[in-house]
Amino acid sequence: MAETEFWITPAAAIASAFPDGLTELSPRAQVNLRGDAEDASFMTAVKTATGIDLPETPNKAATGKEFKALWLSPDEWLLVGEGEAATLVQNLEGALKGQHFAVNNLSANRTIFELSGPHCHHALMKSSEVDFHPRVFAPGDCLQTLIAKAQAIVEQVEEDRFHIYVRSSFSRYVGAWLAEALAEYRLAD
Repeated sequence: MAETEFWITPAAAIASAFPDGLTELSPRAQVNLRGDAEDASFMTAVKTATGIDLPETPNKAATGKEFKALWLSPDEWLLVGEGEAATLVQNLEGALKGQHFAVNNLSANRTIFELSGPHCHHALMKSSEVDFHPRVFAPGDCLQTLIAKAQAIVEQVEEDRFHIYVRSSFSRYVGAWLAEALAEYRLAD
């Protein structure tokens, strides 16, 4: 992705010290989309532009070919993927022309951490008030919460793998926090 290939986040300064199970992902396209999910023409236009049926169920993610869509509110989604954000924005604006919508490239706004392995659920539960136990939070779920008092979006990608989206300015702090949350499990293994 040319537009982000030279980006360095604050977390990059400490990433080499991250324990197994914690990684800062390379930059991804992140586009915020707002519109009326009850308007069939809006939903059809988004599917035409992205190949994704936007999730209408709260706190769910939907995956397409190049991008995935995270439900943030009844009229808001975060589209994330490997493709070019500018192209996605252009495609959405073209498909939605004449409709009431908002689309913004937020790629530089958030850093994405991947938390994985047998202790990822416990590390998240130590870091947030949300119950991330597999009985209540499963692959395909996402939500907005606080991780160590920093605003974050948490998405469960697989049974033992999460993506955590945090503002870039908080990435070093949250990265260090998550590394510390995993520390006790390194000693136990």
